[in-house]
Amino acid sequence: MNLLIPYVRLYNHPDPLLNEFTYGDSTKDRARKLKKLKENDYVFFHTRINGKKYITAYYIVDRVLVTSEAAKDKNIAAKYKNPHILEFRSGKRTDDDDDLILFGDPITSRILEKPLLFDKTLAEQLSLNIKFPKGKTETQVIGSATRSWRELKDKDVEVLKEAIKLWEKAGISTETILSTDEITEIIEKDLEGFIENDPSLIGENLKLIRRQLDKPVGRIDLLFEDKKGNIIVAELKLNKIGREAVNQLRRYMKWVEKETKKEVNGIMVCKGVMPAFQEDFKKLKNIKLLCYGWQLKVYPWRESN
Repeated sequence: MNLLIPYVRLYNHPDPLLNEFTYGDSTKDRARKLKKLKENDYVFFHTRINGKKYITAYYIVDRVLVTSEAAKDKNIAAKYKNPHILEFRSGKRTDDDDDLILFGDPITSRILEKPLLFDKTLAEQLSLNIKFPKGKTETQVIGSATRSWRELKDKDVEVLKEAIKLWEKAGISTETILSTDEITEIIEKDLEGFIENDPSLIGENLKLIRRQLDKPVGRIDLLFEDKKGNIIVAELKLNKIGREAVNQLRRYMKWVEKETKKEVNGIMVCKGVMPAFQEDFKKLKNIKLLCYGWQLKVYPWRESN
């Protein structure tokens, strides 16, 4: 059996934990499906990004364990940081046969560098029998049809693997000049790729430490070190931002400062600032606001943006 699983990113419960290819669930009906998985089955994960659906990763199943069993194994507990394991070890979870953790094979499982757009064209190639009535957007229809876990046939797996291959082959080059329309369609992974390849876009003499760093406070997009050894936390947003985005960045900065004992500054790269927050954001300390635009230039945020 193969599965298509939706998820929502939660900073206080990062699951699936993609960087270690684990996923935990304790819902009884979902547990029944997890228990049916066998070695080498496929599990595809999808989520909403910037108003559209994307497939972001797939696991090739290694094994499925009861959370309590995994948490009590010293070798597993030392290596894996899935929240189900951490919560069991801290006493927040009890021994439950329906609380399970899926482990993907770390060699063959993949996080997609360029998430695959899950649109009508792709959906109609799969055996999900999704109907697209008038009056509803593709995203609404796909979201409703895949809100629950869906089983995939072997031929669906091949369709998705081939679609991923073609999608990545057609990925946006960092040297491509983007049109005004194209720039609005760019997704965070692309934006991260541009900045990772050329950190000078956001600052001088920056050295990349990590990209997509999963920590208890959330997933840090980019972490840099400047020439003085100070740490720069960079957060990327595709839309105009408000107070919530800045508070998120501050939370990351506070955590990094506590862990590294170093001076930490923040950089927010976004489309602009919501009008209600423009005056407040003029007073930001230790956080620099940059906006992306045509040809993916970045420039200091101004009230007129």
